[in-house]
Amino acid sequence: MKIAIRIFACALFPHIAAAAEISAHRFDELKMNCDTCHGVGGVSVVPDQTPSIAGKSERLLVAQLKAFRAGKRRHDTMGFMGGTMSDEEIAAIARYYARSKR
Repeated sequence: MKIAIRIFACALFPHIAAAAEISAHRFDELKMNCDTCHGVGGVSVVPDQTPSIAGKSERLLVAQLKAFRAGKRRHDTMGFMGGTMSDEEIAAIARYYARSKR
């Protein structure tokens, strides 16, 4: 019964499926890495050097991370970060920062 409910929930809310595929430890690791440069919760303390990502569109964040990963957008740190993330991890972290308040 629990499996049927989970499958049904994932069909209705596909973002739950992506978040469920990464561990809480990995999510915390990604969040810590992002917060190191972009500020706690994605609110930059030096926005002229590192942009705030809190409250940005989830679609925009996903697109940017995938562009860094693919080398279409160049930045040493972000290229490395994007390159270490799976599609599921990108979706989960983008969703988190899109829902964060500025």
